[in-house]
Amino acid sequence: MSKIVYIIPGFTEKTSSKSYQRIIKSFKSHNFHVIPIKISWKHKVMSDYVKEFLEQLSHGKNDQIYIFGFSFGAMIAFISATQLKPKMLFLCSLSPYFKEDLKYVKKSWINIVGKKRIDDLKNFSFNQLVKKINCKTFLIIGEKESKEIQNRINDANIKMKNSKLFIVKNTKHDISQKAYTDKLKEIINLKLLMF
Repeated sequence: MSKIVYIIPGFTEKTSSKSYQRIIKSFKSHNFHVIPIKISWKHKVMSDYVKEFLEQLSHGKNDQIYIFGFSFGAMIAFISATQLKPKMLFLCSLSPYFKEDLKYVKKSWINIVGKKRIDDLKNFSFNQLVKKINCKTFLIIGEKESKEIQNRINDANIKMKNSKLFIVKNTKHDISQKAYTDKLKEIINLKLLMF
């Protein structure tokens, strides 16, 4: 039996970047087999991203599954957890693009994400999906993130049965900030030793 962790990057990001490599190193120090996930972000929608992640699965029936995601990667992790039933989820700066969030999303954000993606996101109801997730979940957010992301994380913390919220001081929506990755390393090191 192995401990497998899937690392899903944020929108347009890659796990080869320095910040993700620091996180990967932390997991490896706890004898995890780390599987960095590659997502083809361009001209695709959330349904495609989830499918692409599931196609990269590489674990056995008896392995313990952990999923780590940032931003859109956290959405992919959350949606996929309903099928994968992981032991633990790390949802960092969970994007506020579920069906319930879309009416509050800024017009400028909709323009960045694009109409095609927004139409597809209407298929993903947080309130429906959350009922199917029972695993230990760590919710991590930067103190200076947008009101929309704060609302999404706070709502998740209330509705998820087994969650713990961590607020990273003086950080924005950016995993590359040293304070953010330092906090993640601390969570990984402390919390995984308790299991």
